[in-house]
Amino acid sequence: MKLNLFGPKKIGKVLILDGDNVIGFRIVNLLLKEGEFPGVDLRVGFRDMPAPDEVAEGWDCVEKVKFVWEDETTYADALKGVTAVFVSTPSTPDFDKHFKSFVTASKKAHVHRVIKLSWYHALRSRAEDPTKYFGDPDYLLSKDNFHDIPLVHQHALCDGDLIVGGVDCTILFASHLMSNVIEYQSTTLKEDGKFYGASGGKGVNYVSPNDVADIAVRCILDPKTHRRQGYTLTGAAPITDEEVATLLSTQLETPITYVEKPLTSFSPDSAALEKIKASGLEEDNKFIIGDFKRLSGRKPESFEDYLMNQDAMTPSEKKVFGHTLTMVSKLDLEFPDEKHVLTMIPKMSIETS
Repeated sequence: MKLNLFGPKKIGKVLILDGDNVIGFRIVNLLLKEGEFPGVDLRVGFRDMPAPDEVAEGWDCVEKVKFVWEDETTYADALKGVTAVFVSTPSTPDFDKHFKSFVTASKKAHVHRVIKLSWYHALRSRAEDPTKYFGDPDYLLSKDNFHDIPLVHQHALCDGDLIVGGVDCTILFASHLMSNVIEYQSTTLKEDGKFYGASGGKGVNYVSPNDVADIAVRCILDPKTHRRQGYTLTGAAPITDEEVATLLSTQLETPITYVEKPLTSFSPDSAALEKIKASGLEEDNKFIIGDFKRLSGRKPESFEDYLMNQDAMTPSEKKVFGHTLTMVSKLDLEFPDEKHVLTMIPKMSIETS
């Protein structure tokens, strides 16, 4: 399917930060679909610059630049000449402090727009009234247990700095990424046939990284519609981690067991997230907001859909399935009249000993 949303209008140079992570990788592949998005020049930021034989298939035409969150001297070159930036979730300590410098550098470089990936309900941990920026949806006015998670609060600080920093922005508030299990527990999956958590048999709302990338691309390519908007991205329904293990067993063609661990086995941030899962909060229908369906015209992917769509996966995701080659994503985008919404969640470290 070929899209021509803007006619001759040129989007300009778009910087995708952390282009080798599960969201950035998918965004780049979607934007590279031949002839579908004219007028987009792609620059991709990497913490570690890939060797020539590590470049993903079809990425030869992509400009690559070094970008390290804690090395603020890398900001200027990465942002030079850029009109729009997609910011994925930084996984470095004190990233909220570096993000303030990033906003300042973006403004200095005359960046027009920043599309930022945040955490579900990060805005709720801010003291300010969110209606000053995002209108008046009731779900943004109340607080829940998410605001107690340090990383969620850090994102809230970053979101606030972006909102008041003088750069137009769109913020995507995402729930737990389906890819987290594969990305951050790949060793235990492959070697032990297990993955670990403390969700206590409660349903968890996971969102597909494919869906998050879908909405991010729409925001990049349609700046007028998505200017100064905040979207909440969730999956279609809760699923228990035991059910995730069953799906993984089918797709990996080997038995996978979900194992409950005490919260003391996890890093503080991961333990806080597991505590939220075990609360049962995500089983409530009020947790699910239909922004994604309204924006994309389709239902969010199920966990099974995500696992089966291996063509869209990063090399690190594919390793769990025994793949070695990277492929361009086959995601198709539809552009309905109504707006859409998405969700995701950051890196979680876990001790298994």
